[in-house]
Amino acid sequence: MTTSGRHDHDDLHAHAAGEAVRAAVALLRERGARVTAPRRAVIEALAGRADLLTADEVAALVGGDDVHRATVYRTLDMLAGAGVVAHRHVAGGATRYHLAATAEGAEHLHGHCTRCGAIVVLHADAFADAVEQLRVDSGFRLQIERSTLVGLCADCASLLPPAA
Repeated sequence: MTTSGRHDHDDLHAHAAGEAVRAAVALLRERGARVTAPRRAVIEALAGRADLLTADEVAALVGGDDVHRATVYRTLDMLAGAGVVAHRHVAGGATRYHLAATAEGAEHLHGHCTRCGAIVVLHADAFADAVEQLRVDSGFRLQIERSTLVGLCADCASLLPPAA
């Protein structure tokens, strides 16, 4: 997978939504968690979305009388703890959520541009050597797939003066 822009990221999620739901449900079961209707509804709401959503946005997507807003919040917390959903804390803003479980072959990391807000697809194994080195040096097992990396996309970086 090559590093790509927002449209490629949107396509990646749109075309793999069904597989992502299946992967998320399998991961829940593998971790010994029940697959309840609210959990499935939240997973399905996140599955086809490439953007990072607030809990309120997820609740609006799930909506209706079937799933209460408080249930959506608890479900997002549970899914994040299980590694099914990734979350990103935004300074001065609400926590944003994204489905971490992906279809096979669609594994990727997220680069979040702090200037324009674009989400950039990064190789899933881009940090494999660093993750292994951390484990060897300190015993710390970094879960990079549950992270969102921040920086500047290629377009925004090109607007900066050259480094000295």
